[in-house]
Amino acid sequence: MNRRLIFSFFAAIVVALLFWYSSLLQSEFWRVVDFFNTLVVRNEPLAMALFFLSSVAAALISPLTNIPLVPIAVVFWGPAITAILLLFGWLVGDMLAYFVGRYFGRRVVFYFVHEELFEQWSRKIKEHTTFFTALLLRLALPAELGYAFGMVRYPMGSYVLITVLAELPFAIISAYASEAVLLGNAVQFLGFAGILLGIIFVTIKITNNNRKKPAI
Repeated sequence: MNRRLIFSFFAAIVVALLFWYSSLLQSEFWRVVDFFNTLVVRNEPLAMALFFLSSVAAALISPLTNIPLVPIAVVFWGPAITAILLLFGWLVGDMLAYFVGRYFGRRVVFYFVHEELFEQWSRKIKEHTTFFTALLLRLALPAELGYAFGMVRYPMGSYVLITVLAELPFAIISAYASEAVLLGNAVQFLGFAGILLGIIFVTIKITNNNRKKPAI
């Protein structure tokens, strides 16, 4: 299971509670927002491009993540645009990982992903070849799994659809949960946290069930 996803879930709850009850943390956050405001005011397209590129990099390189930038992006562009930038950035990064794995193979992939981990992912993909089980793997494992999908030459069209379906809920939850934290809307935040917890639980349950099925 994607330990980073589980860690992010609990970390988000802790950060939200700290933000709501710490005036110091709130003042520091708005100080950071003021710092980035200079860039956004001077060149908003450049600011959007940099946020987009941070999403691409997060999907390509472990253990990079641009989630800490999401609340700042929500302040400037709102949750809808932030979610779109996240989704397309992650999608581009995922596709680049797929192409690197497919056309350059091990000699390049191992610069981004540990060899043993990569081999483990490749075996999982080969063992779970249906669309649904591949989607579950994409939900359960890190974004860098795209390297392995490319390496085993998984059909590109299916991979694109799997990636969109896997990344879309997390882009929406990240953006709108960040908005809820900033507005102090505990009900909305806990609602999105509950949806994320549900995705984690269902993914663990089904993947564990599939693992227990005897080979035919």
